[in-house]
Amino acid sequence: MSTVSIGPGDDVEAWCTRCRMNLYHRVIALVGNSVRTVHCLTCGGDHKYHPPKNVKASEEKVIQAKTAKVGKSSKPNNRATNKAIGEWTVFMNEMPPGTIPRSYRVSDAYGSREYIEHPVFGTGRVIDIVGAEKIQVIFKEGRKVLICNKSMKPAGNLG
Repeated sequence: MSTVSIGPGDDVEAWCTRCRMNLYHRVIALVGNSVRTVHCLTCGGDHKYHPPKNVKASEEKVIQAKTAKVGKSSKPNNRATNKAIGEWTVFMNEMPPGTIPRSYRVSDAYGSREYIEHPVFGTGRVIDIVGAEKIQVIFKEGRKVLICNKSMKPAGNLG
């Protein structure tokens, strides 16, 4: 029988006291083999570890072991996908009712917290202005850096 140990830096599912939902958290501190403090990978908050809601305490050790195995498996995309979906869900729940996301265009300028509709990635929210011509947007499948504010100058004559 193999035992799976969880240590600082490992990811576990936990109840986030700020986001008010079960999300992936990074372990910050342990006492013995018990997780004490975690960092939410969605909102960035640090707090005391709380087992995921709607889960019995006896099942928590099984969940922690499965979560730790997922983090060390050969399929890291599963964990990354779950994290991205959780983060995206939080931001989409903050969208005011009746908001229509703006269609994404390379030539347009965008502001922080603006909702956009991308033809490939779907609906997202601008998280950060990276530079004069780049924005970081959270989509259901994860964060993407997109080009923006780019003028489309016609090509000059070659002859």
